[in-house]
Amino acid sequence: MPIEESDTLEDRYTSPEAIGLVKRDVVCKILGSGNVNCRTGPGFKYPDSYIVTAGHRYNFDCYKSGDCYEGNCTWDRITWDGKTCYVNGHYTDSKCSANALGKC
Repeated sequence: MPIEESDTLEDRYTSPEAIGLVKRDVVCKILGSGNVNCRTGPGFKYPDSYIVTAGHRYNFDCYKSGDCYEGNCTWDRITWDGKTCYVNGHYTDSKCSANALGKC
């Protein structure tokens, strides 16, 4: 039995955002024994705007490529109250992988 055509069928390639799906932040722990600078951009040339505390967890939403440290060239972004800063991926736990975060 044939299926009737419909003008109301949705496009199967609709973007996730168009149907109300949004990417969630990834909660990651800051590694190391001391505080870590959170910079205004993805590199050491950017001023540090905030400090994140080792052992604490923060919400990260994406990453950018930038200056490398200890072989890690990703900078993971924290966003809160309209502010953003970046922490080198060397200092975030394995939950903050490039695949988990996605590029900004």
